[in-house]
Amino acid sequence: MGELRILSEQTVKRCMGEAIDASFEVCAEAYRYYGQVGSVLSEPSSLYLQLPSDKPKKCRLKGAHFGDIGIAGFRLASPGSYFTWVVNSQSGQPEGLVAENWLHRRRTAVTGALTLRWLRPDLRVITLIGAGKIGFECAIALGHAFPDASIILGCRDEGRGELFRDSLPWSVSSRMNIQAIEPAVRSSEAVLTITKASTAFIQGDWLRDRAIALSMGGVPEFDFTTWQRSQHLILDDLDYALKQGDLHHWVKSNGLDIDQIQARTTALIGEVALNPEKYQSICSGVTLAVIQGMAVCDVAMAGLALERATALNVGRVIDLDSC
Repeated sequence: MGELRILSEQTVKRCMGEAIDASFEVCAEAYRYYGQVGSVLSEPSSLYLQLPSDKPKKCRLKGAHFGDIGIAGFRLASPGSYFTWVVNSQSGQPEGLVAENWLHRRRTAVTGALTLRWLRPDLRVITLIGAGKIGFECAIALGHAFPDASIILGCRDEGRGELFRDSLPWSVSSRMNIQAIEPAVRSSEAVLTITKASTAFIQGDWLRDRAIALSMGGVPEFDFTTWQRSQHLILDDLDYALKQGDLHHWVKSNGLDIDQIQARTTALIGEVALNPEKYQSICSGVTLAVIQGMAVCDVAMAGLALERATALNVGRVIDLDSC
């Protein structure tokens, strides 16, 4: 069966912490592969298992292949614990098990920043709403993708916002200001949300005429007027978007149906990755982008971590034939 390399959280951060350029490139390559091949995800794209525990808890499994670099695999998510199982895309033989609690935050952040850069490379003012662990990585990714842009942190609690800003690298915190959510949305060309909200808190009427609403959370964030105002929809995976997040909530609560979603869809993110200039021209009005994370990017990031770990000779290697 060969060898399996296992990477802990600490090892993943050692290999990938400074590799922001490489993270952007491998996620961009994964999206272009998705655009070229089309069917790269497992069927179904996301599988859930509800655990028989006292409190509602579930596990999730998402799979994909990334043939251009010869790997495939599954992202395994259980409460508080994330791993990506990587196999050879030709033989199916296991290659690695990669801890992903931090790595999926980096992946989420990079894919959001890539989406904005492909659609509006000249953004000057971006609002980030979400001051958690993923929000931290989003701030870094936005700062990397848009080195000349101002970043607004939209939040309800200014004190918490200041603590969040102070935790960021100076290159990002020095050009971040803090505003209440409504004025932050109204003054921005793009709004990225990654929160744990229980109800929608952004009104579509607050968005500027050519704004991008980038919905990344698995909860309701933008209200239904955002859908009504949007002229273009960019998706990563419709099947997953119907299970959680804004589209899921609008279908459940506002009568939105799949036919309406498909009619409004301008492009999948893989198509945008292949020809961003085309969609920069097409997406001239309010654009809604629902980018919640694809397993092909998880596999790509895990593969990169394994590649770098192999070069550094780190991680634990297990001989599957003799253990």
